Amino acid sequence: MSINTVNPYASNNQISTLEQDVLWEFAKLNDKVKRASNLAKLTAESPNESLLAELRTLEKRMGLVLTLFQASVWAVIVDMQAAEEARTHQQEQEQQLRQEQQYAQDQYGYAGQGQGQDISYDDSRRWDDDSVL
Repeated sequence: MSINTVNPYASNNQISTLEQDVLWEFAKLNDKVKRASNLAKLTAESPNESLLAELRTLEKRMGLVLTLFQASVWAVIVDMQAAEEARTHQQEQEQQLRQEQQYAQDQYGYAGQGQGQDISYDDSRRWDDDSVL
């Protein structure tokens, strides 16, 4: 008669049906824990060599996965830093260009492209008007 098939508390009239079922579930759980404990004890006493070999292989693979993961994280961090440095460099170049334009405007009255008065060649005159020969 197994604890998993027959409820030993079913014939007890001093407890309710719900309590009988709960006690039976605890008894089944206790039986499973005892069996797991016995299996662990047997495994500890005489280790399974093939299981240990498989676990060693798994450990090596997990070490490789960890290394690859760390390298991937490092690559992402380096890429983010490079992008930040490129953006900072671009901002510095833009600031320098603005300063140079301001300097040119202050020194020479030159407003730069698209700003201020446009200076263009007057091509309304003909070549023969300028020639003195």
